[in-house]
Amino acid sequence: MARQRVQKQSKPQEDKLELAKAIASQGQRVARTYESIENTVIRIIRWFSTAFDKVLFNRFSKSVALVLAILMYVFINYNLGELFFESQITAGGKINNIPVTVIANDEVYEISGLPTQVNALLVGEYADIQLVTNQKAYSVVADLTGLVEGTHEVNLSAKDFSSRVDVVLQPSTAVVTIKKKISQQFNVGYDFVNTDKMNQEFELGIPTFETTEVIIRASQSTIEKIGNVKALIDVTGVDASFSQDAILVAYDQQGNRMDVDIIPSSIYATVVVTNPNKSVSVVIIPQGEIPNGKAIESIALDQQAVTLYASESILQTIDSIQIPINVTTLTSDTVQVAEINLPSGVRKSSVTRVSMNIKLGDAVTRTIENLPIDYRNNVNGYQFTLVNPLEAYANVDLFGTQSNVDSITADDISIYIDMKDVGLGEQTVTLYITGTNNLVRYTIQKQTIDIIVTK
Repeated sequence: MARQRVQKQSKPQEDKLELAKAIASQGQRVARTYESIENTVIRIIRWFSTAFDKVLFNRFSKSVALVLAILMYVFINYNLGELFFESQITAGGKINNIPVTVIANDEVYEISGLPTQVNALLVGEYADIQLVTNQKAYSVVADLTGLVEGTHEVNLSAKDFSSRVDVVLQPSTAVVTIKKKISQQFNVGYDFVNTDKMNQEFELGIPTFETTEVIIRASQSTIEKIGNVKALIDVTGVDASFSQDAILVAYDQQGNRMDVDIIPSSIYATVVVTNPNKSVSVVIIPQGEIPNGKAIESIALDQQAVTLYASESILQTIDSIQIPINVTTLTSDTVQVAEINLPSGVRKSSVTRVSMNIKLGDAVTRTIENLPIDYRNNVNGYQFTLVNPLEAYANVDLFGTQSNVDSITADDISIYIDMKDVGLGEQTVTLYITGTNNLVRYTIQKQTIDIIVTK
């Protein structure tokens, strides 16, 4: 029995060994096959190489070369090479923003809904696409001939493209609305354009026109949207009175341009140009308190006055240009440069900045007593009485350098009530103060008083 078991255990091992030998034998046969194929290919290549050398490198090699050259010439010149070296290559291209030409009676009808530009996709041979793109002889047309009032879907047509190229328009159709035009008169306003390109020293007068009315032709619904019609007057570089033909433009009520027929399309305008100006003083207004018990002794300006350019009505309201400066950081004499901020309505000034030489000195205080209280801006013509008659006068503390404080008199100070926003009845009002010397700080000891206001 033991012997039989040993024989059964050894049999699988023998089977495995036989399988391994079969695999190894198969691998050797594959290797020999590949080696045989490789040797055969090498022999064929060597044979062709030897034959080619015999043809070229012998006494007939020149004749062979001549024959080959002739064959190549015939091959190329009779386009036989296209069968082997070239194939018809299809390419694609795109042309953007092609204007749409409309064929319609636009003197009678208003057309809406058409795109102003379309794109074209091109399919064909590359050379043909390039030719079309470079020549630019093509167009896109919307032919509305024969269409009546209403809404229509129309085809957009590609014209004058090469027949060798397929064209697809984007979009290829459009929904258009056709309306009959009517006529209506409108008054003409005006706008000056390119005002930033003229010398700001000059002022433009109100233009005069050869006519103040024009006719607009459009559909009823479009005319109802018109807000105004304006003549656009170009003032580039003007420095004297002038006349010109101004283009007319219609705007809707939101200020957008409208595409309508305006008759005439331009109008003759005349504009008077003047040069109003005024010279005013430059006044420095210190703001804040200088540290370390100092005050400003003097400020020397490189520009004591400036010339302002504005309309006469605005110039009449301006007597000086005030420039505020922050003095809280001053510790010693210094030189500063300040920008001039133009008052509202002023177009230009002769200078845009001033340089100031600031001198400091030790600060002192002084009090001026019993200054009378006045009133301003009594636009309603009210009368008022003091609740306490003893408050008819006020005391003022002065702060500045010795020379500046000593130069102040009672006539240099004004204390007042601003009546502009004062109502009727008893109320407490604020006192305001001004002084002739801006290098001195003025403080009213009692800031408010009580008054009774009556008509």
